[in-house]
Amino acid sequence: MKIHAFFPVGTLRVSRRAILVKLGSLGSLALGAMILTSQGAPVDYRYPRVPGQLIVGFKAGVADAQEDVIHHTHGDQTLHRVSHLGNARLIQIGGHHNLDQAIREYEAEGLVSYAEPNYLVHAVVIPNDPYFSLQWAWNNTGQNIQGITGVPGADIKATDAWNVTTGTRSVVVGVVDTGIDYNHSDLAANVWLNPGGIGGGPAGSHGFNAITKTYDPLDDNGHGTHVSGTIGAVGNNGVGVAGLNWTTAIMGLKFLDASGSGTTADAVSAIDFAVNAKLAGVNLRVLNNSWGGGGYSQALLNEINTAGANDILFVVAAGNSGLNIDQTPEYPASYHTPNMIAVAATDNDDLLASFSNYGATSVHLGAPGVNIVSTWPGNSYAWASGTSMATPHVAGAAALILATANLPVATLKSTLLNNVDAIPSLNGLTTTGGRLNVYRAILASGAPPPSPDFTLSATPASRSVTAGGQTTYTVSIGTLNGFAGAVNLSVSGLPSGTIASFNPTPVNGWGSSTLTVSTSSSTTAGTYTLAITGSSGALTHRATVSLTVTSSSTQNFTLSASPASQTVSAGSSTSYNVTVTASGGFASTVNFSVSGLPRQAKVSFNPSSVAGSGSSTLTVSTSGRTPSGTYTLTLTGTGGNLQRRTSVSLTVR
Repeated sequence: MKIHAFFPVGTLRVSRRAILVKLGSLGSLALGAMILTSQGAPVDYRYPRVPGQLIVGFKAGVADAQEDVIHHTHGDQTLHRVSHLGNARLIQIGGHHNLDQAIREYEAEGLVSYAEPNYLVHAVVIPNDPYFSLQWAWNNTGQNIQGITGVPGADIKATDAWNVTTGTRSVVVGVVDTGIDYNHSDLAANVWLNPGGIGGGPAGSHGFNAITKTYDPLDDNGHGTHVSGTIGAVGNNGVGVAGLNWTTAIMGLKFLDASGSGTTADAVSAIDFAVNAKLAGVNLRVLNNSWGGGGYSQALLNEINTAGANDILFVVAAGNSGLNIDQTPEYPASYHTPNMIAVAATDNDDLLASFSNYGATSVHLGAPGVNIVSTWPGNSYAWASGTSMATPHVAGAAALILATANLPVATLKSTLLNNVDAIPSLNGLTTTGGRLNVYRAILASGAPPPSPDFTLSATPASRSVTAGGQTTYTVSIGTLNGFAGAVNLSVSGLPSGTIASFNPTPVNGWGSSTLTVSTSSSTTAGTYTLAITGSSGALTHRATVSLTVTSSSTQNFTLSASPASQTVSAGSSTSYNVTVTASGGFASTVNFSVSGLPRQAKVSFNPSSVAGSGSSTLTVSTSGRTPSGTYTLTLTGTGGNLQRRTSVSLTVR
């Protein structure tokens, strides 16, 4: 029976043109296990917060003295007022009660409007990949995608997840598909390498081709490459797109041909290679299956169950027929194995895609699958839509979770399904009624909250200065996850005779410093790369800028010749005076040459070269056979890296 890749007709658009757009960012909070306070406001205790601190808001009209009495009664200390108009204070609670008790006690006071933890917040991680702003599934700011304006926040919260992890090469994801373009510049670093002997494959191979029964899964269609880019295109490398896993290992398992079709037997063989690789010690934990078609197959069902028995999650596309597959089964999505997750497609408005299959008992969750930009063979990128595009979002999320917690397959599946964002369009149409939220799932897996860190950048990227002068750069420090340390700054790569200073240094937490670079008159002209380093404890970050130093007096020379024209009878000679005029201390030797001479004519210079300023006599000797006419002679003087030209006229009678 034939099996097909899930690509709705007319949804593919390939782009090889660089798209330069302004990057956007949107912070978000995932909802976790909540406790409702007596005031009815949700407080999520799974988010990191400053130990022992509360923000307490008082009702309008409460006097400072009354607030002080309440604080003292509870044995707490006011650190400072955080809002005068909002009547809120930051409180350090006493050691006799915990945060939960303190919140309940303050909210029992009649003059208190609310009490809440002092949460640690952070800047979202934004990669520098040029197409990132088009990847609405990672960070939906309401940007216009292919003519459709999205709903801010209708995304899987990837930027929040990246504050915890960006993936690991120790987790292998198998892509059962048309193969993978393992030479793609945005994928090559994240393609799995066979160490040799795994499944019989040679060292350096990238998976298995079930069609040819070889170990070359090179993509000849594009579908598998697109899927692979969503899972694990290299992130923050300044190229193309960012995968959900910036770092991972993708195994190509090709069983679909150049037309996107394949057979059940080859599908079983491809999955079997992956399972045997797992048994041989490869940490393959996830299989992405963006395909379907054909009838019920016991052989395929058995192979999926075998994968599950070996702790492999089987993520599968729900299909693109717009059908309820509870009533009209679609395989393999309808096998209902314990290790399977079936995925529907949603758009950037959090609506179920019109083409997507659904099913309250057969389809588990939704994920972005409309207007998805990803890698395409030949170092290019393509837009595509389909449940094929939704599936790798879930497979990639599973790999990202496994980068922080080695969960068994049953726990991995439940973690993904129990931490979705409930959306109306999926209510009653999937088992969870929700869309993937990778950040919430990562936190639920027991991953520690992101560690405090800082970012470092420097502007402008380049400066020019004349030897003896000075110039400045701005070094900016950003904070992540509550970082509040002191960042010490240093710079290397300076040319000799140059002094650098920072003001201020260190930079305490968020802020900036001015780097002043002062050159001397003896500083050698040239372009230098300066490496700026920021250090705080064990944390170190670097940024580079360029410094171009020019000489205080630019060396140069001019070339001239006189008279402007000469006339000579064939067989006779004539001469011109060639003058070199130096400036800016130029003292190099200038050598002469001439072009444009008539046939049967010769030239000589006396002297043949001039050092610095000076002159030379150019003699032109013709013969009796030199053709008559008027000729333009081009004189060239070359001194060091400089070259100058002038011209004169010669008439032969």
